[in-house]
Amino acid sequence: MSIDQIVISISKLKEPVIDKAKQSVLVRSILNLRNSKITWNMSELIVSDLIVYPLKSARGIHVESIQLNELGPELDRRWMVIDSQANFVTQRKTPKMCLIETAMTADGSLELSVKGMKVLTVSAGGYTLRQSSVWGTEVQGEDCGDEAAVWISTYLDKQCRIIYMPSTHGRLVDTNYATQKERVGFADGFPLLVATQSSLEDFISKLGFEIGMDRFRPNIVINGNQPWAEDSWKKLAINDITLSLLKPCSRCIMPSINPQTAEKQMTVNQTLQAHRRRERDTYFGQNAVYDRLGSITLGDSVKLCGKTNF
Repeated sequence: MSIDQIVISISKLKEPVIDKAKQSVLVRSILNLRNSKITWNMSELIVSDLIVYPLKSARGIHVESIQLNELGPELDRRWMVIDSQANFVTQRKTPKMCLIETAMTADGSLELSVKGMKVLTVSAGGYTLRQSSVWGTEVQGEDCGDEAAVWISTYLDKQCRIIYMPSTHGRLVDTNYATQKERVGFADGFPLLVATQSSLEDFISKLGFEIGMDRFRPNIVINGNQPWAEDSWKKLAINDITLSLLKPCSRCIMPSINPQTAEKQMTVNQTLQAHRRRERDTYFGQNAVYDRLGSITLGDSVKLCGKTNF
């Protein structure tokens, strides 16, 4: 039995054979072993990590499965910070956003926490509808109330509010790439970002010091491929869901921000430019859409359905 098959088997075990916490730890431990220098069968692709980012530009949550809905993974980038001019706020200009921890409550509310401040529970909107924009595209979101506004304004030291995007809203994915009227929440442009562990490891070897995948903020991490093989991938099948990889993800300043300290390490972006530059931009990961709603689980096998040239 291959290491991928072991992971898939463990990830599908049901209680009471093994509780969820131990199951998750065991799966991740085996995936860490798989990511070691031992050479495995590189033809077997597997989902090795899944992450959602409820509040745009805050820390993500590692999960055992994601449910793909009309706007992307459920809970992903459904909340967003806006300033007094209704501009969206991110780590690009406000690096300390990377220190905001996120968690979800049983009733679907969002918890935000940061050192030195009380935990904030944010509802799923329900207040005044507010206008904003994401990279020039107008969006609407429901205001999350004055308590949330005071908390985020205090932490960021400027007047801000938090808004929530309900499923009835959303905006169209760039029609230069997407053709089926796919929609997205507050994510930059696409409902899914796919990255691969082998490419991160290859990049680290060029960088000269360890960094985590959280610098690149993907939703789905795949393992089992040669480094940068995803540059040529066109379609992937996970369960009965087909992912279309529409364009490589161009990178801004955010990979240079240390997510543990909020300090900039420009060597990261300089190394990206040296090794991953294509014309004017640098790239890491692939932006994707999907053909149907459904779930993807840690340990799921991944099938390559087509290639293209990058």
